[in-house]
Amino acid sequence: MEERDGRKQRFSAMGKFSVISSLRVRTPEEAIFDIQDSERQGADGFLLHIELLDKQYQSAEVISSIIASANRPLMALDYLPEEDPEVLSSVFLNAVGAGAAAVDLPMYLFDKAPLKSLEGRTEAFACALPAEVSMDREAKERQKELISKLHEAGGEILISAHVGKMLSQVQALALAEEMRDRGADIAKIIVRAGSADDVAEIYQTCCLLKKSLGIPFLYQTSGTYGKLVRPTAWMFGSRYVLCHNRYSQVSNREKPLIADVLRIKEELFCESSDRS
Repeated sequence: MEERDGRKQRFSAMGKFSVISSLRVRTPEEAIFDIQDSERQGADGFLLHIELLDKQYQSAEVISSIIASANRPLMALDYLPEEDPEVLSSVFLNAVGAGAAAVDLPMYLFDKAPLKSLEGRTEAFACALPAEVSMDREAKERQKELISKLHEAGGEILISAHVGKMLSQVQALALAEEMRDRGADIAKIIVRAGSADDVAEIYQTCCLLKKSLGIPFLYQTSGTYGKLVRPTAWMFGSRYVLCHNRYSQVSNREKPLIADVLRIKEELFCESSDRS
């Protein structure tokens, strides 16, 4: 595998099939082991769950040492909804300062009651009452200010929403466009499919986003049907495949293993290396 400097790479410039290894670990030693193992398996980048690191390992110095061990770009995230927004902002800025190529910024950041902010809104997605989506004016402005600072520091921004339900194609596009208009370099929407028909709708939505959105995106589902959608949505335009190199006690087992994703791609297309 070609050696590259992960700090100089951009998630938004990755190809249409990009394997991203999720680092859900408690110590830097585990993180570095998983980074090296993931790269051997073929990972193109990493997600580091800072909230899962033991508190003594959440410093910029430790995160910098983790990032320095990677030859692929790393995105930092912190999925603790009760985290103080100002603390979370500092976590993101420190992570980019430590070398993270990008951060995952929740779309509800700075809003303690995001569902209330959707009341009376006319956007196509508002009537679905998606979780983790804020349309509060002050929260939006504070998000934009933080995004500007992170961009100035050299980081890319993925805005995410785990909406907890299905969205129509029109609703999903409107939500992704709102993310883009706030300054996102990448949009991430996780719905929750409940049927095979929902899976078909997800694939169709990916095709629409690919045609109309104008920025890279990740559009997938949680739950049982995620086992089908997660390794295959890239074929319809959802560029990033979130994986694990191995399963541990803190792994999200809805995410496939890197080896399984690569095997599925090879079996579908009788190829193993072309990711362009």
